[in-house]
Amino acid sequence: MAMRGYFYTGPDQTARDFEAYVTEETGEAFRLPTSKVVCGRCHGEGVHDAWDGGMTASEMDEQGPEFFEDYMAGHYDRTCEECHGKNVVDEVDRERMSAEVLAAWDAYCGDVWASNAESAMERAMGC
Repeated sequence: MAMRGYFYTGPDQTARDFEAYVTEETGEAFRLPTSKVVCGRCHGEGVHDAWDGGMTASEMDEQGPEFFEDYMAGHYDRTCEECHGKNVVDEVDRERMSAEVLAAWDAYCGDVWASNAESAMERAMGC
């Protein structure tokens, strides 16, 4: 059972659920079971710094102590782009899938991973 997927989002463009995946052979649409998990990007804080960890200690030192105090106080934090400040995200719950759906999901994820890996290699080679 091959799958092609798409996600629905809520009116505020936040991820609501993995609502429908469609099998290519039958056109059957179904919901993938999900569970809430702590957001991996913000670690459940709902915010992350504006530089997303891209500032070194020496660069922080160059900005001076006032900048560091503001930084540590959260003045430069922004709402997490992954969970939109909700601290949790939906993750496909593999334990609640049937064996057939799980096999199709794994094949689909493998195809996505292979495609992303191929694109990364092409970029590394200057293509």
